Amino acid sequence: MSEIWRVKKTGPSLAIEDTIERLLGSEFMVEPFDPSRPLTQQVENAHVLLVRSAAITREVIDAAPRLRLIQRPGVHLEHVDVAYAAAKGIPVCNVPASLTHGGEDVAEHAMFLMLAAAKKYRESQAALGARRIGSPSTQVLRGKVLGLVGLGRTARAIIPMARGFGMRVWAVKRTVSSGMREATGLEWLETMDHLHELLRESDFVSLHVPLNKETRGLLGATELGLMKPGAFLINVARGGVVERGALLAALRDTRLAGAGLDVFWEEPIDPADPLLALPNVIATPHVANMAQETIETLARESANNIRRVQAGLPPLHQLSPAR
Repeated sequence: MSEIWRVKKTGPSLAIEDTIERLLGSEFMVEPFDPSRPLTQQVENAHVLLVRSAAITREVIDAAPRLRLIQRPGVHLEHVDVAYAAAKGIPVCNVPASLTHGGEDVAEHAMFLMLAAAKKYRESQAALGARRIGSPSTQVLRGKVLGLVGLGRTARAIIPMARGFGMRVWAVKRTVSSGMREATGLEWLETMDHLHELLRESDFVSLHVPLNKETRGLLGATELGLMKPGAFLINVARGGVVERGALLAALRDTRLAGAGLDVFWEEPIDPADPLLALPNVIATPHVANMAQETIETLARESANNIRRVQAGLPPLHQLSPAR
């Protein structure tokens, strides 16, 4: 009888992991994560690690002598030591955004956060509880400048949505190739060297960059101080792109009118975090890519890849150490 492969969850079980477990069925043993024990003490028998946000370090990899695959049911893998895994012959794979509706789910969520912030959703709910009408005053999106930091699939998906509300869309990205301005039809598109200009001119700034050594702390006190008084910050990228203390200060003294956040510096965020108590913060628990359609795609692609590797076939969507 062939050995039953063990698939180890490396964090709390969410809808994606539960769906993967259902799709794999009884041919695999899917093991839950134990938050009371270090991950290095839980992976000894694992053939597959299912990774969301856990740090998969060389210590974790070394603690898993049977490991055959590190599978991310999503895109970003900045928390995985891809180079070390590759050196040990262990493939690290993700599910490219191109397979999950081209980023529309996250783009829609960014628009939702923009609308909820501009329409002062939390303050409106408080007004209902206080039996007040006609308060608070809100803003329209038409004519406002939306500044996109990064121009990947999610950011590009936002462009037609924002234009549908009559917004003017600007963007900065790491490199701007010939013809890109015409292809995107953006009113203004420049390299990241022009970030400060975008911050000064935008009514809404929406972040769409991966977290790496170049982008960690990209927006600190200086950058937030350059934003228009009364501007809004939207973050559906990674919490670490913004300096937490600087953002908290800017929101407390209302230099920023508000923020819409789906990502945080530590997840799950502490419910007692002072950021969540601010009336000008709209927060959601990292659900921008949790549309049911996206969950099904991520789970199906991940389960299929696990089956491929078990069958001795080359994995799909393997990352190279250089990425």
